[in-house]
Amino acid sequence: MNLLWKFCIEFVILLPLTNTLSIIPTLNRNPIYSNSLCNQNFTIFNNPLIPRILGNTDTLQICHDIENAISYESQVFYLYDPRYYDDIHHYSISSTNFSVCSVEPGTTNDLAIIMKIIGKNRVPFGIKSGGHSLNPGFSSTKDVHISMLRFSQVNYNPTDQTVDVGPGLVWNDVYKQLQPFNVSVLGGRVSNVGVGGFLLGGGYGWKSNQYGLSIDTILEYELVTPNGTIVNVNNQTYPDLYFGLKGGLNNFGIVTNFKMRALPQTLVYGGVLLYDFLEINNILNAAVNFQHNNQDPKAQILCDFTSLGGSVAINIIAFYDAPTAPPNTFDIFTSIAHLGKLQTRSFLSLVQASPVVITENMRGRFHTISVSNISKPVVEKVRDLFIEYTLASIPYGRTLVNFDVEPFLPSYFEKSQGGAYPHSPSNPLFPIVVQFGWQSELDDQVFINATQTVAEAILEAAIQDGQDLSGSKEILYPNYALDNTPLIKMYGKNLDRLKSIRQQWDPENIMYLTGGFKF
Repeated sequence: MNLLWKFCIEFVILLPLTNTLSIIPTLNRNPIYSNSLCNQNFTIFNNPLIPRILGNTDTLQICHDIENAISYESQVFYLYDPRYYDDIHHYSISSTNFSVCSVEPGTTNDLAIIMKIIGKNRVPFGIKSGGHSLNPGFSSTKDVHISMLRFSQVNYNPTDQTVDVGPGLVWNDVYKQLQPFNVSVLGGRVSNVGVGGFLLGGGYGWKSNQYGLSIDTILEYELVTPNGTIVNVNNQTYPDLYFGLKGGLNNFGIVTNFKMRALPQTLVYGGVLLYDFLEINNILNAAVNFQHNNQDPKAQILCDFTSLGGSVAINIIAFYDAPTAPPNTFDIFTSIAHLGKLQTRSFLSLVQASPVVITENMRGRFHTISVSNISKPVVEKVRDLFIEYTLASIPYGRTLVNFDVEPFLPSYFEKSQGGAYPHSPSNPLFPIVVQFGWQSELDDQVFINATQTVAEAILEAAIQDGQDLSGSKEILYPNYALDNTPLIKMYGKNLDRLKSIRQQWDPENIMYLTGGFKF
């Protein structure tokens, strides 16, 4: 069966004569990430995978059952529909799965119906918000795929200074809609990250020095539980469940609305400073000095080391939460020869200016390390590993090596409101992010091993520096963690309580039918 369809999208999907699938970029692809769509030909070749998708009669019948049970405000899409591809598409192709159908629930009631059908039939399912997870199967499936795209509300409530945010958005959309009201919420720092997964994992943002993590600003969740019940969860109605949702990922059901604190938002000051590789030592010293000397909660930076396809970029993303920054705030960075400038701009403009690593049509993984001090020995180890793995990746063609150092004020965990993800004032931690991207599925294990090895080496450097990261003191951020990370490393002493809450709300283990870290 050879099928040729004309779709409005930017890549060609080829299903080879194996049980795997690959997504290969077109030769004229623009390397700049874009959500725009263009007319391209999709050719789906005859192979054993097509009958599996189209002919999985059990799951296909469940898709039809869902289609017949939901209202006109929701919809089910199949392989032959262009919307299907938008729904299943992920930031990394190694996270994309071809499901039997894709479901776009448009109302909470319809999602409750869908969950009841899924639970009754014990069918595997995936839940996708923005599709930014690099762990395969965490937000995708080969069976019933649920896209939260239609939960796209951004409602500012000036009376109680809250914002209702839907999980189907990316943060650009949220900031753009709130901009006219001069308010914002504590969300993502770069473009095109999805709301749902980000908020369910914890949420490090540009305002974290001032307000903590995103979960410290969420007042209520609207949740469809695993058995299809709709509940509004806050610290008064269901305190244990509220605790679990604050960093506990998708273990307790599907969130359809996040009620967050509205935060005042003026113009901000900042931008991206780009440096020559020869300045790498000066940048490292500046980042360490900034971490140790900055005491202004409105000032924050990200220190980013990236090599992509042979090109190396070192940049500082600087943020100050006011139209101008006090003198000398970022002089330690602007005094080093650079391209780019810091300027007064909208908050949305700063987020959009942040470089998004271009790994569309690449495979990839994240991992993370948490340190208690961004010290010189730690950042020097980051530098050495970055150089080593940039050179080691050259034989593998177009690859990505990306390490991020994220300094915060040591006091930023003092804003903690508790929750599943441990962030105690007594144990402030600073995440370092490791990301690799590559082209061939044959190289998966090489780069997965590299991701793990780099993280372990940075952790060892921190320990050798005298940092006490033993036991529950080294808590890893779930949204950055590699898929084989033990739960105890992310949740520490909270793990037993979280297992008990999950058992109470999901005794039939419905959420075990979907991907992600499971209690």
